[in-house]
Amino acid sequence: MNTATLPYTISVTDLRRKSAFALKEVRNNNIVLVIQNSVPKAALVSLDYLKNLQSVYENFVDIVSFNNHKNDPTISWEKAKKELLCE
Repeated sequence: MNTATLPYTISVTDLRRKSAFALKEVRNNNIVLVIQNSVPKAALVSLDYLKNLQSVYENFVDIVSFNNHKNDPTISWEKAKKELLCE
C-alpha cells in the first residue's frame, strides 16, 4: 500500500491556477488538502491510494461484522438446507 506523507495544502483559488502542481503531488503519493476560508474541504489522493483505502475499509467492516456475530447460535448445514428447501 502506498503511504502518503503529511498533506500539502492548497486553497481553492490556488488550485484553479496550480492544478498541474497539485496533480504532480498526488502522483508522487502525497495527499493534497484543498482548503476554503482556512477550512479543509476536500482531499486529493492518487487512485491507487483510494483503492487501497477502500480495500482496508471493506476488510475492517468485515472484521467488525464477524466480531458482532461470532457468538451467534449456529446450525448444521444439513439442517439449514432442509429448512431452506422445505424438506
